[in-house]
Amino acid sequence: MRLTGQSRSPRPVHLAFTLLWPFPWKFSLPPPLSVQELLDNPDIVLNRRHIDVNYVTLRKIDRFRRRDTPLRSLYRLYETVVADNEDEMMQESQYWFHCQTDWLLADIPDPQDPDPLRYAILASLTDALVLSFNHKIKYGMRRGITNKQPLRIAEFRNNPNPPLESSPAWCNKVGTLSQRLRLVPGTIIPNDLTVLPGPLVTDNFRPFDKRNITANFVQLYNI
Repeated sequence: MRLTGQSRSPRPVHLAFTLLWPFPWKFSLPPPLSVQELLDNPDIVLNRRHIDVNYVTLRKIDRFRRRDTPLRSLYRLYETVVADNEDEMMQESQYWFHCQTDWLLADIPDPQDPDPLRYAILASLTDALVLSFNHKIKYGMRRGITNKQPLRIAEFRNNPNPPLESSPAWCNKVGTLSQRLRLVPGTIIPNDLTVLPGPLVTDNFRPFDKRNITANFVQLYNI
């Protein structure tokens, strides 16, 4: 693959070594950023393209796709939601829906994140992915089938039993925040903000709001 312009990796030698070195085969999860770090510096997601790793490039490389994991992608989406980076959110969710067709949402492993606030956002994000994926599936989309196949979409749209996704069991164990948190750059998280014990009342239509979180996740619906 010839990479030019915006798709070029900022560290090509490091990227090549990372992709070629086979141990461990599945990439490990990088140390996650805190919610406050992302709110304080929302440009960190975009800046990473130019100084560290360009996921626009990596998502196009087959070897990266085979070594990537659902949790790594979920944490990348977490960063885009907190930093309110709609472009990266759109591309990452499309990558999951179209390129990683074996990653069923119900099979996302429990991240057991030690940060309760980050854990609540991850659970809400997973529920939001289910909601957005099912919206596409009911419309006639299928995992790995793009919106450039209108005849197949029309056929699938009439399927009375579409292959809907569901949330993993661990999401229902994550409680709600003690007060409203707005994921808007510049927000200061109150020191007394806590996560109340779960489980939650089932609410399949307000994945963030049910945990007392305000977030922009509209780009998850982009087909």
